[in-house]
Amino acid sequence: MAQSMYLFIINPKSGTTDKSELESIIESTCYKYNREYTIYTTTGENDHEKVKDQVTKYQPKAVVACGGDGTVNLVARVLLDTGIELGIIPLGSANGLASELEIPEDVEESLEIIFEGQANPTDVVVINKEHISLHLSDVGFNAKMIKDFEESGDRGKLAYARSFFNSLRDKQSTFFTVELNSKSFEVEAEMIVFANASSYGTGAIINPDSSMSDGKFEIVVFKPIPFGELVSLTFSSFFGDVNNSEFVDIYKTDHAKILCHTNELLQIDGELKGDVKEVEVDIKKGAIQVIMPLRHSLY
Repeated sequence: MAQSMYLFIINPKSGTTDKSELESIIESTCYKYNREYTIYTTTGENDHEKVKDQVTKYQPKAVVACGGDGTVNLVARVLLDTGIELGIIPLGSANGLASELEIPEDVEESLEIIFEGQANPTDVVVINKEHISLHLSDVGFNAKMIKDFEESGDRGKLAYARSFFNSLRDKQSTFFTVELNSKSFEVEAEMIVFANASSYGTGAIINPDSSMSDGKFEIVVFKPIPFGELVSLTFSSFFGDVNNSEFVDIYKTDHAKILCHTNELLQIDGELKGDVKEVEVDIKKGAIQVIMPLRHSLY
């Protein structure tokens, strides 16, 4: 198949966005830009292998993930080290990576970026040698919030907000041993983030000086935060000043190991991966080609 082919992977269950017109918008936009395309809809059963088969069959120029961060992660795993470009139409509840890359939630606008934007080599974080993360992963408070969100059965940013405040009432700290190459220390924390990007889909900036192409990632440690300081810290996060907080430590590295003193729930790009006692984190520099707006400032 010619390298002008675009393969669209649609997750029909992601987010709350109405997808009834999605295929017709894809069709009309591909006609406008004179691009060949095909569409595959995920089923939730063996999606990784099925998407891989589609890529092998069509050998596309780009594969476009139409869904949330979980769908983007699924497609990225298939495309790792292939040189095939990754496009994003954000249709999830939070769309963290799309927000990071300034890809709009409007389908027609995001399609224009796919055809008019630029593919840039983007780092991939490897977790416990089996998972990858393009965006943000963590143990602690945020992972528990995502669990509450999933168990609620609701979708959308309002549901995220409800889960945030539900989790806030029960937030706890625990102890971790952090190993950064040859450096090792113990810390009490409410959350530890493994960051390839700067902010969550809510807009909260937790890693202001991040780069997705420098061959490094950040370990962001949120130490116990008194309730009286939460408003101030939240305000700082939305203005990109969280790195100056006495309750946040940020370490840039290319390898880390986190030893959890108790079982901790791990989330990767918005997807829960179960309880862990140890998290090993590495970086693959420029392992995926991500299509983003020409104006994007990370590159």
